[in-house]
Amino acid sequence: MKTYLKEKIGNPGLFTGRKSEISYFLKWIGGIKKEFSMSTAVLSRRKTGKTALMQRMYNLIFEKNMGVIPLYYEVREGKRWVVDFCQDFYLTYIFQYIAFKTRKPEYARMSQSARKSFSKALAGAQEVGEYLLDDIRTVEGLVREGRTGLLWDAVRDMPWNTGK
Repeated sequence: MKTYLKEKIGNPGLFTGRKSEISYFLKWIGGIKKEFSMSTAVLSRRKTGKTALMQRMYNLIFEKNMGVIPLYYEVREGKRWVVDFCQDFYLTYIFQYIAFKTRKPEYARMSQSARKSFSKALAGAQEVGEYLLDDIRTVEGLVREGRTGLLWDAVRDMPWNTGK
């Protein structure tokens, strides 16, 4: 399997013993396209492999091109201003979307500092289509203006609405 999103586990060969979980989630992902999969939470104590499982699922979905666009977002601990969170979430999403659509994983592997750039997002989006440019400019404007309510609504709904 090719690695599109770097897995924290390190050597992908170290990922073992999760066949039942992977099988469950692959079936669940198949149900998403048919709109009958329900929201699912992965709950477990610390250091039990939740992150490794989610990163592996991202890579499997990306590789298999299952008609569902993967998104991996890690919420860091600590207080954050909603505008900073929205910008970080949106740009992480948009670069992963571009990576999937163009089949160029380097967009998903961008460093955190590179992912803060709306201009880089606009440049990458040109490879995908005009429809992304307006979305990116809208979010960039809301970030610049600090319009928290509208920004949150736009960013929260953007993955659902992209490409429609």
